[in-house]
Formats: sequence, C-alpha cells, structure tokens
Amino acid sequence: MSGSLARFSVKATLRLFQFLAYAEGGLLPSILIIAVYHWITGQASVLVAIIGASHGTVFTAYLLIVPIVARLLKWPWRTTSIALSVAFVPFATWNFERKIHGDIIRRLENEGQI
Repeated sequence: MSGSLARFSVKATLRLFQFLAYAEGGLLPSILIIAVYHWITGQASVLVAIIGASHGTVFTAYLLIVPIVARLLKWPWRTTSIALSVAFVPFATWNFERKIHGDIIRRLENEGQI
C-alpha cells in the first residue's frame, strides 16, 4: 500500500470512529425515549422504526471499528474493553471519545495529517 493511501486510511478511520462515537451516543437515548413514548401512547411507530434502524446500523459500525482503532492507537486490552462497553450506556461514547481525543490528535500529528 502506498504511503499516502495508508495515511488517508488512518485519518479516515480515526475520523469515522469519532463520528460513530457521537452518533451512537445520541441515537441510543433517542431510541429509548421514542420507544417509551410509543409504549405509552401507541403513536410514533414509524419514528421508532427509523431511529431503531439508524441506531442498529451505527451501533454495529461502532462495535466493528473499535478493534481497528484499538490496533491503530495501540490500546491496551482494558481501554479496548471500555470502548466496547460504553456503546451500551447512553452518552458514554461521547465521554470516552473526549478522553481519547488527545490520542487521536497525536496520532494524526505524527502522521503529518493535521
């Protein structure tokens, strides 16, 4: 693989991880709130289906990208397991991403991409 393509892949992967962390952190509480509303009122079934499918897609993508990012950033097993675990707690991926944001920025700087 050429050097420029490898650098692009690292940058794209890390940026995708950041995007997915924020999307997952927001969609999980959204689906919970909408599901409760639907359960109480019987309305918004289309919204439950749309948000539910979106959450399922983002959740799966987040869980698939975590091991890739863990390898890129050389995370220990503990950090990787935390990254996977926070996907199950509303807003926790936001907090996790903020905590590792410095690692991502340093990696991009080392690659000369910032």
